[in-house]
Amino acid sequence: MQPKDQIMARMYVVITLVSLVPILVGFQVLRITVLEGGELRKTVEEQSTEYEPIPPARGIIMDAKGRPMADNIERYQIAVDPSAYGYRKGADRFFERVSELTKTQASVLRRKVAARPESRYVSLAKNVIMSGDDIAFFKAMPFAVLDRTTKRQYNYGSNGAHFIGFANQYGGIAGLEGEFEALLAGSPGQRIKRKTARGSSTPIPGGVLKDPQHGTSLVLTVDVAQQAILEEELRKGTIEAEANWGAAVALDVNTGAILAMANYPTFDPNMPGSSMHGKRNHVITDRFEPGSTMKVLPAVAAVESGVISMQDSIETGSGYLKHEGWDLRDTHANGTITYHDVIKLSSNIGTALVSDNTDKGELYKYARAFGFNQKTRIELPGEATTVVRKIPDWNRSTRSAISRGYAIVATPLQMALAYAALANGGELKRPFIVERHLDADGNTTWEAEPHTVRRVFDEDTAQKLTPAFESVTGLDGTAPRAAVKGLRIAGKTGTAMKARENGYGYIQGAYKATFVGFYPVENPQVVLLVVMDDPQTSIYGGMVAAPVFRNTTERWLATMPEVAHYLAPDSMKAENLVASVPVLEGKPSALAARMARAHGLKEGSKTNYSALVTNQNVPAGEEAWPGRFIELDARIDSISVMPDVTGLSLRDAYTWLRHLGINVSIEGHGVVWRQSPDPGSPMPSMASISLN
Repeated sequence: MQPKDQIMARMYVVITLVSLVPILVGFQVLRITVLEGGELRKTVEEQSTEYEPIPPARGIIMDAKGRPMADNIERYQIAVDPSAYGYRKGADRFFERVSELTKTQASVLRRKVAARPESRYVSLAKNVIMSGDDIAFFKAMPFAVLDRTTKRQYNYGSNGAHFIGFANQYGGIAGLEGEFEALLAGSPGQRIKRKTARGSSTPIPGGVLKDPQHGTSLVLTVDVAQQAILEEELRKGTIEAEANWGAAVALDVNTGAILAMANYPTFDPNMPGSSMHGKRNHVITDRFEPGSTMKVLPAVAAVESGVISMQDSIETGSGYLKHEGWDLRDTHANGTITYHDVIKLSSNIGTALVSDNTDKGELYKYARAFGFNQKTRIELPGEATTVVRKIPDWNRSTRSAISRGYAIVATPLQMALAYAALANGGELKRPFIVERHLDADGNTTWEAEPHTVRRVFDEDTAQKLTPAFESVTGLDGTAPRAAVKGLRIAGKTGTAMKARENGYGYIQGAYKATFVGFYPVENPQVVLLVVMDDPQTSIYGGMVAAPVFRNTTERWLATMPEVAHYLAPDSMKAENLVASVPVLEGKPSALAARMARAHGLKEGSKTNYSALVTNQNVPAGEEAWPGRFIELDARIDSISVMPDVTGLSLRDAYTWLRHLGINVSIEGHGVVWRQSPDPGSPMPSMASISLN
């Protein structure tokens, strides 16, 4: 081939190859954009975005009057995407609203955005408190990004801790928080976030794919004001008795609704820690031989079956009797007494002699009818299982032992229910502490219906027995320290040897001391049981448990006009019922309202910890009758100096200071008597309070 031909051939090859390049490029473009475009776009999207769950708001736990006991602290992070649609048009309104919420000049916020011109996510503020209107305002702006964080807060500290329980980032751990986890938790939503070149991710405006379903809220049967009183009186009584622990529970005798439930020692669910000390709810978890408080069982069995009448005489002798292998002793030599007085004086000898004539089958039947062989099914975790030994397993002393509260165990809650049955005319009620379920909009989705488990005994039997149990609180009964002037109270004391944990034998010198009572006798409404574990100042329930009952009841009368109505006329004196109005001005309205209620007053303010009381229409120090209405004027304001928390309880002082963002160091227990820094000092980041 001639050189010229060779050159031309090479040129044809080059031209052909060059002409094929755009064809190949075009084919690749076609393949990428049409044939494989969807898959490639999906791959890019997966590599540049991620999906994140949106946590739902946990349901609130409220007391019977709607006061939040377990609540959520919601804070928001505000960010902006300046490249998003609508930014230029809506920026002025956006920055103005952020400025109002954060007290930061709009020009400063604008400079933050201008400093990052290429960024599609500029954070402007964190931990911002917002109203519903604020949230709606920002959600209407396509370029605004809100990121919500939630923390569980227990507004009343240790008040109700044992039945409320607590929750952490993983969910409910104990109490109602754990038992109702599925309802309270709700279900998460989902949103899409954009990955940055540095590997982090930022929310995308309008990137919410699925809204969260917020948790169901619980309304309880407990009144937080009454709960606080019971906890305070139980704490004082347990300390004074030098007991290992104390427990108390109050119920509505006609419905089984829990009015209050307390234990001491206790804990603050805001700071639960890892130790189990103080977390045990003895009211439902502890089985114990209740001693003489169990005498309601043989009394019902004997009277209902016709073995004895209340005026029949029994010879109790000198106060000592060797009986079925037991050494039975009465506190005094009572001689011949009626069965009425056997109950009034808590005669062990008289009780044992009557039980000798009561058929074993009857005693066993009523023990089961009272529910001592089964759980109460209250909506709380950890309830102990109790059993009643079958008759073939009894020995010759079992019948006598059961009649005196041994060889049979019960929880404090079961004993309270037994006396509620005596109070209401013979019906065993199922206890409940949750009254209603509310959805996220506040609508009732479920409501409790009081339930009668069974009729245990006839109303006529209750009417025969009640006067004897009422005489227990008289001057010559075993519990005069439970008496409240002008109020008719029926009840029973109990002192029982403390069994060893392994169930074999008893601990030398250790006792359980109990008092349980109900009132008013004319129209019973409340039953309250108090039990002390191994008290050191006295082993008798009438000495250590009865005063807690009395002190609690006296203070509750200011919150229960329907009960105070039954007070005898000579007890309706100002010194018995009036309360001195506390100083409420300068306090957060939430704290001021609770202080007013604790003094038996009714208040009409919207309560939170950001609004400070500026005026109270009833002056501090003025005496007021229970139920008097006090109006609190409050306004949203910030505090720039250290407030005065002296004289407040630990719960109140801690809650207020933590709301202000102040970390708290605590020394002692009781009420605050010293604080550092002093009131009026510049707002600190750390404060210490001393209590006594």
